[in-house]
Amino acid sequence: MRMNLATQVLIGMLVGVLVGVFFGDRVGFLKVGGDAFIMLLQITVIPYIVVALIVGLGRLSYAEAKRLALSGGSVLLVLWGIGLALVFLAPLAYPHWPSASFFSTSLVEERAPIDFLSLYIPANPFHALANAVVPAIVVFSVLMGLALIGVENKNAILEPLSAVSEALMRVTNFIAILAPFGVFAITASAAGTLAIEDLSRLQVYLVIDILIALILSFWILPGLVTAITPLRYGETLRLLRAPLITAFATGSILIVLPLLARQSKELLSGMAGPVQLDAKQRSLVDILIPTFFSFPNLGIVMSLAFALFGGWYIGSDISPAEYPMVGTVGFASLFGGAVLAIPFLLDLLHLPADLFHLYLTVDVLSSRFGTLLAAMHLTVIALIGTCAMCGAARVQIVPLLRFAAISAALVAATLLGLRLFYTYVVVAPYTKDQALAGLQLLRQPHAAKVILEPPAPGDPAAATQPRTFDQVQESGVLRVCYGPRSYPNAFVNAHGDLVGFDIEMAYRLARQLTLELELRPLPRADDAIGLVNSGYCDVAMLQFPLVPSVAWRLNLTIPFKRATAAFLVPDYRRDDFDTWEKVREHGDVRIAAYAFDFVLTAVREQAPHAKLIPMQNAAAQREILESGFTDVDLIVNSAEDAAAWTILYPYYSVVIPRPAKSFQVGYAVPRGSPVTLEVVNAWLSQAKEDGTIDGLYDYWILGKIGVHKPPRWSVIRNVLHWVD
Repeated sequence: MRMNLATQVLIGMLVGVLVGVFFGDRVGFLKVGGDAFIMLLQITVIPYIVVALIVGLGRLSYAEAKRLALSGGSVLLVLWGIGLALVFLAPLAYPHWPSASFFSTSLVEERAPIDFLSLYIPANPFHALANAVVPAIVVFSVLMGLALIGVENKNAILEPLSAVSEALMRVTNFIAILAPFGVFAITASAAGTLAIEDLSRLQVYLVIDILIALILSFWILPGLVTAITPLRYGETLRLLRAPLITAFATGSILIVLPLLARQSKELLSGMAGPVQLDAKQRSLVDILIPTFFSFPNLGIVMSLAFALFGGWYIGSDISPAEYPMVGTVGFASLFGGAVLAIPFLLDLLHLPADLFHLYLTVDVLSSRFGTLLAAMHLTVIALIGTCAMCGAARVQIVPLLRFAAISAALVAATLLGLRLFYTYVVVAPYTKDQALAGLQLLRQPHAAKVILEPPAPGDPAAATQPRTFDQVQESGVLRVCYGPRSYPNAFVNAHGDLVGFDIEMAYRLARQLTLELELRPLPRADDAIGLVNSGYCDVAMLQFPLVPSVAWRLNLTIPFKRATAAFLVPDYRRDDFDTWEKVREHGDVRIAAYAFDFVLTAVREQAPHAKLIPMQNAAAQREILESGFTDVDLIVNSAEDAAAWTILYPYYSVVIPRPAKSFQVGYAVPRGSPVTLEVVNAWLSQAKEDGTIDGLYDYWILGKIGVHKPPRWSVIRNVLHWVD
């Protein structure tokens, strides 16, 4: 007996997982096959939405169209209410545990506001179709369908479109035959490349999110269908297996819309009871699914729970008094998608913006279950809405109350069980500070003398004359200054090695010049420029701003990157200083800064009444962070450096006051060393051109350390030892 499609897809998924676990990242190439399958599925989606809506609405009367809006809209409101209730109940499962991330360019990018008018109003329908602007496509199709209701000879249009709709379904059926192979490729590549360690501290959110999605998808939503319509629970899940599994495997609800419509109509055609639906009545599914696809589904609604999780994650729980704001303002932002809603809600709740990057990390896995839930969400609207319009729905109070009580008990047992499990069985510590401290140089450094203690005031060794480049070559040693404990540019890692962006740049320069390297720390910020000019080092690899106030005191190199003015502040004060106008409103706000920090230029321009408190070195900054900002309100820093400090101190946030102020930065050589300056400039130009600086920037500043990790665990490598 031949297996049905759902069974084949399920087998393809299971085999894919086993292959991924067995071969690890060696099957990453299968992602190409998975992407090809997804693209094949997308072929019919946009045409299906347009044709189904125009044909479906065009065949109705105005009275039927009104009933459609009332039936489908009522079901949608009920589903939203269930979703929001579970979002607010999710924190009951959180135990008590402290996060931060490396710098991201999104911190300094000005986010373009969402143009909701263009999103929903198809001023140019062809542009919306070409760019897959689904809400605008739906609005256009709905308007065309409604307009056809009153057209006398509408069959001249509806009949050809019906033929097109049938052809699209045939294409969908043909592509569906490839589903087991496509699902296998997708799951194998994902299972082979997913970084297991990324799940360590985020498992609480993942487990809660997944379990709630499963309870909704396989109990609450199909149970609601069973309680209100003549459809049976088992039969509903059996016929929906193929589209649900495909949605889960592909991570896209859009591409399974035709499959959902086909299976829903098949369910309605075999529905038991006194009311039997004809083909025209069953075709209401083709209107309900694409129409309500543009509204937030339960998978997206559940993403609001991440904002509450973010508060727990950093040790700043969201008060229940703020839940109404999450349920109104936060929910409204979901119409722009989760990528818009989550950053907006984090900011609204005074949570660190870098939590959004954690959301993007876990979304790789949780989005699959969200897509599964979204598929069931649309199916419930289609089934209940169609039955309600055709008089087949029935609301019985006692069965509904019994179903609600069982569902509530199931949710309560799940959340309480998870809380107890993570409180007494599994506790994941905060480890991102260890990840920063564990970074090592990308290349094995050649011989170098590393000095960790700066010279004492008046030390004769620090008061030599600047050396010419000829003298540097004759000595065979390049002396480079660095700023000690300057994360992520120069610091001592967990292995006791001096590492960082500037340190690696120093090694690369010395290697290029075939010179030995001597790394010398600079002491107090007040003494830094004087020591450099005295010849204490040949090159100062601190990132100096290319501004006149510094350029006249040092020989600055060409710029090699940009840095953005930022503040380090306690999490709860992020919104107090997110614009320069707010900084000015605070008047004599106390701002700690290094003596020659480039951000001071922006501070003096934008907040002339601020009280500047000098910091002599990174140790002083550490003292302020550990003291809880008792004597200052802000610490001035570059956004790139500040992000690294928040990894060490996760209860502080990086704030980039708007409008953002950026500066070009470079290194320096002593005044009177023109040849050395030319040599360093030539090397920097080459390093920019060949990608050296970009590679080091990605590793040290952006924290892109995945490509430098050992291969992913796999059976073939770590158990059988068949490959290295």
